[in-house]
Amino acid sequence: MVQLNTTNNKTLNIILANTNRALGEVLKQSSAKDLSSFTQTKDLGSVLESLLRNGAQNKTQNQELLQLLKNNPTLKELGDVTSTLKNLQQTLQKEQSPQLEKLQKLLSQRLNGIEDIDSSTLKKSLENSGIFLESKLKGFISPKTDLKALTQELLKVLQNSKLPTTQTVVKDLNSLLQSDLFTTKSDDIKTLTQLTQKLDTLLKTTAQQMNSHFDKVQHPKDPLFLQSTKELHTKITQRNHIQNLQDTKRIQELFNDDMKNIVKKSLEELQGSNSIHKNELVKQLDKLSMQIDYYQLLSHLSDASAIYIPYSFDALEDGNITIKNTKNGKFFCDIDLELKEYGNLKLRLGIFEKNQLNMNIECQSTLLQSKLQENLKELRENLFNAGIYPQDIRFVNYEKDDTTYLATDDLALGFEVKA
Repeated sequence: MVQLNTTNNKTLNIILANTNRALGEVLKQSSAKDLSSFTQTKDLGSVLESLLRNGAQNKTQNQELLQLLKNNPTLKELGDVTSTLKNLQQTLQKEQSPQLEKLQKLLSQRLNGIEDIDSSTLKKSLENSGIFLESKLKGFISPKTDLKALTQELLKVLQNSKLPTTQTVVKDLNSLLQSDLFTTKSDDIKTLTQLTQKLDTLLKTTAQQMNSHFDKVQHPKDPLFLQSTKELHTKITQRNHIQNLQDTKRIQELFNDDMKNIVKKSLEELQGSNSIHKNELVKQLDKLSMQIDYYQLLSHLSDASAIYIPYSFDALEDGNITIKNTKNGKFFCDIDLELKEYGNLKLRLGIFEKNQLNMNIECQSTLLQSKLQENLKELRENLFNAGIYPQDIRFVNYEKDDTTYLATDDLALGFEVKA
């Protein structure tokens, strides 16, 4: 069970730069010898936990730590996530454990059928890759808080109405917002039932007034009859249900399909298992957990979103995506693929004016580059059909070194991107 009431829980360490200051102080006091010993350490569990809790405000410190992270020999030996997922799936097929059914189903979805993926499915897979688990929790807004904010917005609109009947609703709505039903943090069924019933009565009264032909003729420009007011009223009505206002349910929805959470729960399930494959599964799940931690740290220290490709297909050895925003409004996406037959393929994408695309392509294989060039027309047509308009697709010389994020405000993209 994921605990939500303690910041000491390792699962809930929030990876945000503005909350991490202790590591900067540690680095200031660290000698060259200390930093050197960090790169050689085999006790990465405690190191990763420390880095998740802490971080440096200084960009130079983050870059130094990023290089230490990349050069750590133990992390280098972890290999790629795709292989870990495949090995885990093979072991689970031997296991057939009801306790690990959720994990088996998730791996089956991720490792098969990439040809049938649509944009919404891919987006959901990226969001649930485990990389964003803590960020989703950090950004969680209580359903009742959300409902209260919308109701307050409706109150402001109705306060400007000239209709006497509306002012009666305003008075009752204001009283409800200030009552314990809204201010208390409790989400027990009794409290939520009273809240939804009282708010529902006021919403029905407001709806009747909105549909009053007589009042609309007499006051056609009254705020009550604006389309935006009707849309706001609809939003509140949709949210005003007990099942939609329970924090536990909403939080569970955030975690339900998240890879990191499922890995954690699977490890907990294995603690009491007598499976002959227990040790092997624990080893593979620990490895996967460490790999997800690595991408989270990589994201944090490079001030980007670094994600492993959450799908596998026959031609793919390994792959990751890095999405970056810079302070001057530029946006780009790096896709780095390791292909079994053609080696490394790097794509740098820039989207501007919502649907205009610029693309740089780096191919390790000259044969693959020739094939891509031969099929550029088909690529452009497919992009057009998807509502994306390619302005510039350019092949550039292949660079063996990894993409770095130093001096992010002046990135040499090969084209100018304005977002």
